[in-house]
Amino acid sequence: MKRKKKISLVLAFALMVSLLPGFSPARAAEPSAPANADGYIIKLKDPGAGTAVLQDVPDLREIASSEGLYHADSLDEVEALGSRVESCEPDYKVRLFDLPNDKYISNEWSIVALNMPDVWASGYTGRGVRVAVIDSGVNASHEDFSATTFAQGLNVLDRSNDVTDENGHGTIVCGVLAETKDNGLGFAGLTPDVTVVPIKCFGRSKETSESYIVSALYAAADDYACDVINLSLGTTGDSAAMKQAITHAVGKGVLVVSAVGNDGTAVYNYPAAYNSVVGVGSVDKSGSVSSFSQKNDSVYVVAPGSDIYGPSSQSATGYAKGSGTSFSCPHAAAAAVILKQYAKNATYLDFETILRRSVQDGGETGFDTSYGWGSLDMAGFMQEMQTYNFNDISEKFPDLSGNWAAQNVRYSVNAGLFNGTTENSFSPYENMSRAMFVTVLSRMSGEELSGYGASFSDVPNGQWFSQACDWGAAKKIVAGNGDGTFSPYAEVTREQIAVFLYRYAQAAGVAGTTDKYALSGYTDRTSVSSWAKDAMTWAVSKGYISGRTASTLAPQATATRAEVATITARFLNSTGA
Repeated sequence: MKRKKKISLVLAFALMVSLLPGFSPARAAEPSAPANADGYIIKLKDPGAGTAVLQDVPDLREIASSEGLYHADSLDEVEALGSRVESCEPDYKVRLFDLPNDKYISNEWSIVALNMPDVWASGYTGRGVRVAVIDSGVNASHEDFSATTFAQGLNVLDRSNDVTDENGHGTIVCGVLAETKDNGLGFAGLTPDVTVVPIKCFGRSKETSESYIVSALYAAADDYACDVINLSLGTTGDSAAMKQAITHAVGKGVLVVSAVGNDGTAVYNYPAAYNSVVGVGSVDKSGSVSSFSQKNDSVYVVAPGSDIYGPSSQSATGYAKGSGTSFSCPHAAAAAVILKQYAKNATYLDFETILRRSVQDGGETGFDTSYGWGSLDMAGFMQEMQTYNFNDISEKFPDLSGNWAAQNVRYSVNAGLFNGTTENSFSPYENMSRAMFVTVLSRMSGEELSGYGASFSDVPNGQWFSQACDWGAAKKIVAGNGDGTFSPYAEVTREQIAVFLYRYAQAAGVAGTTDKYALSGYTDRTSVSSWAKDAMTWAVSKGYISGRTASTLAPQATATRAEVATITARFLNSTGA
């Protein structure tokens, strides 16, 4: 059963425009942009050159100048920039994920379904947390927002602070999160004391350009210091700019929640399909997955999304009803808000783990592509959150202070996969041995390791790694060197890690499918050994192993303890295996 969120390649346009340094557009040979795109997103080699570039091509629109990102309406504008362009890709159209419905009923069933009274009674109302609602704006003057805290928002469309909602979508989303509670009017927001940062990317239309969403993501993370980002929207186009913006926000500790889509198909929508984003599907009043909800492995959890009520954008006293994963999304975002209220240092790994452990199972036992891990239960989430270990790993291991992998190491240590090299040291830059990695996998399995026969001639009984190696050989996870030896003390390479992990995933039944083009962007892909190609392609396509650089994979390089902790954290968090 596949449990990992797939990240597919955008081949049509990747072949059109090279991402390599020194790219110079060749207009005559280029096809037009895809039908689901409107212009292009370009990335400059030198982000500091933006001022000069705008003087030469004044019609460019800034997306995120600090990242060197701009929007070009045409290939003529791209061509005019010549070798200053590092990359170019379609500016995909993004849709809001609601369904049209003009019938109004007054029954806020999601409050009971999520067990919200227990959460409120414990004081978790979102106080002190900032959530960005990247959407169509908000009708902040509505009566049921009388005590809601709105920060000054941003209109990305015209770079103003006017976030007036012209289509109603964002107002309902904000209502689910933050309507005033106990005021005798309308409904109750799930986190009524949260600070809402409305970022408007849609006008009257329910479609906009991806570049506006990318710009909003950087603004939410950098300018507004948001703790949580709600994205009740998506696009079928998978772009590097969107992915990098998500990575940037997550890297700053932001929890990102996104709707999975409303086609009721297996088609992936982004950003919900990215690894570090919690994708949210919809259930109805009966607890059954909504017919319109996407059904694929980007669904991490499901939440109420059918017949959801909130303030209208048309007046200060009217109310509206909507259905769609757009409205499931803020229910899960409310869980992220509560987590950030409880533990500001909580990461997306923590968030996904607590969700996975606290949901109410639906559909098949464990994970399935309709319900994800299960239905959101806020009371269960709160209880799991209160027993979770959020301690700063650098307090235990000072050599992890400021380390890029500290969050992943904490996750792997909490999961019992790693110990320190000493009581007070983790040694993040020490290379991992083959015996160490097999030991990590054996701990991940949770299986009893005794009772397996001797495996390799150079793995004597009684060593700290002996039982793990014997277990790995019996499970056909490790095969040794072909001569009866294993070389337990040899440093494990990145391609060996891929092979061992792939075999482990196959044995656990969680390998899923592989994107056969996953290695195509790496210049050293031919350096992958033939015996490791399938495993490395799988590990990269799943997002478990990343390139050493944007264009190199370094398959035969060794791996540090920090790198391995990151790989295992990604794998365990996405599969639960």
